[in-house]
Amino acid sequence: MIDPKAARTGENATTSGPPKLGGLDQLDWLMIVASVLLGTVAKQHHFLDLPDGFHEWVLPFLLMAAGYKARAIVSELIEGRRARAKNLGD
Repeated sequence: MIDPKAARTGENATTSGPPKLGGLDQLDWLMIVASVLLGTVAKQHHFLDLPDGFHEWVLPFLLMAAGYKARAIVSELIEGRRARAKNLGD
């Protein structure tokens, strides 16, 4: 049985928040899974009568690229608001 009072050591002991798996955080994994699932569903339903290779490779890649772009935009907006709030608070 694992001792819950045992001291945590190692690289994850000092980090707070969700753990990273293989260098990717939970939002990265969620985007990957959603992209693959949407590609699979599109392939099964012959979305726009495109070839299967498009649904298996190109569509998930495009969805991931769009997800990372949206994530970058949201991060910039959040940082901008934090900077303005900090300037107003000073």
